[in-house]
Amino acid sequence: MTLPAPEFPFLDVPTLLETSQPVPRWGGWRLAGAGMVGAGVLVWFLISQAIGGDAAEPSFSTLISVVLGTIAGAWVFNGALTSREFRTQQRQIDAIQELIQLHRWPEAAIQVQDFLSRPARTAGARGQAMLFLAMVLARYHRFEEAITVYDHILDELEMDDAADHTVKLGRAMAMLRADNLLDADRAIAELRRDMRTGAGGGELAALALVEIYRDVKTGHPVEALEMFDLRLADLRRYLGHRLGDVWALAARAYDLLQRKPEAQAAFENATVLLPLPELIRRYPEIAALKDKLSPAPAPAEVL
Repeated sequence: MTLPAPEFPFLDVPTLLETSQPVPRWGGWRLAGAGMVGAGVLVWFLISQAIGGDAAEPSFSTLISVVLGTIAGAWVFNGALTSREFRTQQRQIDAIQELIQLHRWPEAAIQVQDFLSRPARTAGARGQAMLFLAMVLARYHRFEEAITVYDHILDELEMDDAADHTVKLGRAMAMLRADNLLDADRAIAELRRDMRTGAGGGELAALALVEIYRDVKTGHPVEALEMFDLRLADLRRYLGHRLGDVWALAARAYDLLQRKPEAQAAFENATVLLPLPELIRRYPEIAALKDKLSPAPAPAEVL
């Protein structure tokens, strides 16, 4: 069975940026309101015809009451419809986030495409979906497009400091992976300048990961290991399984300095936390260690 062709290419960034723009809802509200007011006038007319004879016809005040009642009904109906649409889109956002956390990338890509293929209900929901789109694009090594999305988020959307920091971190990492080294260095310098006084350990750890990767990628292993030693406590506390990324990059830094015992120990720590193919996918520089070092032994089978 041949599936129908999609309306536009899969995860086409320019199209999704356009189709996801929130649109004013007042046009539909005005039509609905006009229709209900018309219905109210019709009700008033039918009542006046039904009364007939010598009975007093409904007054103009009666007409006003009917019209106001229909407008109030339209307002309540529109509010209920808007609330339902908002909840539906929020459930979609939550579902995409869960798929990304579970690394179910193909399903996340389909869901984010579906969400952004129609106008978002709120700018906030659109911003979240755009961030997920950038993450999906980076997962499939479409780094230049991911950078475009990150730039759009930063240029078009208002965010709090924490969200702004997260987006800029993602953009800097995408620039490194796209070999836009000068732009990445500027982005990292901007992140460091904008780092708030008393920034939390999580923000420091995330920035340290990006800086370590930059230094490994550009052949500065000494600087990479200095940052590694400086932030290791925060890295251990806040990065979770992504600590495997840090240990893998440290192993590569030790390898560049020909410090094989430390490189082997760091490599084992990395491969305990994450499989080697995933580490190489994230950081191609780690592939150089594949034939030099031994990964952590697989755990004994549980009987």
